[in-house]
Formats: sequence, structure tokens, C-alpha cells
Amino acid sequence: MLGSCVLLQPLSVAAAPIDWFSDDFETGALIAPEGRWDNARSISPNTLVSGAEGAHRGQYGLTLIDRINSSASEFQGSADVERTPLTSEFFLRSWMRLRDVGTPGRVVAIQANPVKVELRLLTPGPIWELAVRKGTEQTYASLHGARVEQDRWYLVEFSARGLGTTNGEARLWVDGVEQGSTSELATLSRIDWREANYVLEWFQVGEPWTDQGFFTGSIDFDDVRVSATPMASRLRLQQPMDAGASPGCIAVNVSLRNSATGALAPAPYDTEVSLSTTTGEGRFHADESCKSPVERVRLSTGSFERRVYFHPGGPPGMVTLAASHPDFLPATLQVEGDGTSVGDADGGAVGPWTMGLGCTSAPGALVSLPVLLWPWWRRSLRGRPAAATRQE
Repeated sequence: MLGSCVLLQPLSVAAAPIDWFSDDFETGALIAPEGRWDNARSISPNTLVSGAEGAHRGQYGLTLIDRINSSASEFQGSADVERTPLTSEFFLRSWMRLRDVGTPGRVVAIQANPVKVELRLLTPGPIWELAVRKGTEQTYASLHGARVEQDRWYLVEFSARGLGTTNGEARLWVDGVEQGSTSELATLSRIDWREANYVLEWFQVGEPWTDQGFFTGSIDFDDVRVSATPMASRLRLQQPMDAGASPGCIAVNVSLRNSATGALAPAPYDTEVSLSTTTGEGRFHADESCKSPVERVRLSTGSFERRVYFHPGGPPGMVTLAASHPDFLPATLQVEGDGTSVGDADGGAVGPWTMGLGCTSAPGALVSLPVLLWPWWRRSLRGRPAAATRQE
């Protein structure tokens, strides 16, 4: 396959997204002006550095190394930044990894202030925990998530909506999957956030607090972003209803989606998405005639979606298409060699982005029914006499 990337015309474009804060750590510095943070400090012998060991994407990431094993509850180290307050809602995402854990403990890894929405690592396990302060009594409520494995990167996202109201809501997603039990989600859906301090004005990443200081080990962070709207978390591949490709050429839309609703989300920067097949053979192309092979497609800053075309090769059968980028969760799509969509090869409704490609998944599906049935009807006529009738 040719190693090329063609800048296709976008299917949908928004104004360039404006993040309240973002840092990919690629400057190699933490403190402004070279870095993006206002402060970065740690308690000796702990360290807080931007370096290669903490990188998930690119050359640098942020690493907090906690070497203190103590029962004391105290600050261990963090990078801090302050901005104009967000007073109604906010969304935060970061890639995270635990390494070299010697002793488990209960720590706060990300803290949004002064509202006090906290991403915690909770023992035993550890497991993910989202804790929020609420009401005039300033008490905490929380939800709990999956176990955190060492040496594995996770895309962790949390949100707070309804600040300044009695109907606040907090949510946590790990690798695009919403965390928490039904009862915990209900508890974090009726939050009293009327007090003046329930806004986001500054936040800390690292280990800004520990309920028990026994934890020792490393916590890595990369691609930290905060926004007033849901941000892109994963890729999606989908066959469009209005495909206008040549025979044997399959139209495929490549899009970015958010975890909160599964809706389209703008690219935060020019994003080159790698295209491949995991089962079966064939090539992606930039044009509907399948004459211009590509291995990547670029989603320009602020765009949601682009269209490519796939030409199956090899023996007839199912082909699994794949799209990937290191900053977003990957996507797969299964198609038959004649262009019939089989569905997401990942299977199962593991997140709000998971949607079937049948009649119920899109507006105007009844109008598009002939388009969906065409590949099946065409196959049913192959090898039959012209006068043959279809059997229901």
C-alpha cells in the first residue's frame, strides 16, 4: 500500500475548538512561558517532571514519582493552572498510567478547584473513584470504577454539569466506558452546587492530596485537556447512507466522537488518522473511484468527519477496517466484500458511541431502506434466471 495522506474535503466543520486548558507536554517544560502551567512543585524526595518516561504520545509527558511512605495525609506534588472560572459545566480528560507501585494508598490524582471534583485512586485495587463535594455542608459523594492495572495507559475523563444549581451532575469515563453503579450515578445526578465556590477556577494534576500517604510509585499523565464542552475521545468508522461510490468501492466516514453523548466532536488539532485492515484485504482510497490509495486521513483542526473509500481485495468475505490515532480510542468496522456493512467488530454496547448501522440508528432510515437493501437484493439475483422471483 502506498504510504500517503490526502487532505480530503471535510463532511462537517466547526469553528476551531477553544480549550479552557490543554497541554501535550511537547515543549518539555512545565512552567510558563515555555510550559503551560502556573506552578509545578513536589515534596522532596518526590519528583514532578516533564520527560520521555511519561509520554503516551510524542516525546514528553508528565510524571509524578512518590517516594514517601507515610500515614500522613498531605500534598505530595502537582502541576497547577488557573484560568477564568467555568461557572456552568466543564469536561476534563487525560491519558494516565501507573508504574512501579511499591505500596498502595488512597490518593487524589486530579483535583478541580474550588468546586472539589476529584479523580482518585482508591485502595484496595486500586480502583478509579470520582469524588465530589456538595451542598452547604461541603460533604463528599462518590462513584467507583474499574480496577487500575499497572503499566497500562487509560483515557480517563470526567465532567461536572449544572454548577450553580441544585441539579448538578458528575460523571466518569475510563476508555470511553461510563463508570459507577446505578445507585452511585443517581446520587451524583442531584447535586446541590449553589454555593459560590462551586466553580472551576484552577486545577491540579499529579498527587495534590493523599488521604493516606502510604502510596509509592509513579503516575504518568499526557494530553491533559479541559473544556466547557464535551471533547473528542474516540474514533468511529461508519458507512454513510448517501454513499456515491463506484461499484466495488465502499464509502466510509471517519469521525471523532465524545464519550458523554457519542456525538460528533471537533478535532483539537490537525489529526492524522491511520487506516488499515485487521482481517481481510483491500485498500483505502481518497476518491470515490478508488484510484488514489491512502494509508492516513487528516482531520483538520475543528473538523468532525471525513470520507474515505475502501476497495476490497483478495477472496470474497468479511473485511475488518480499522482507524487509529494515539490520542484517541481506536475504531473498527466490518464490511462484506460487496460493501454490505456487518457492524462494529468490537461488539457490544460498551459506550454511547456504539450504534448499529441499521434502520433505527439514523434519521431518515426508512427513506434509506432501498439503499440498505440494494446489496442483498443484488446478491439474490446472482446466478438466477431473469424470470426468477424472490422468495421471502
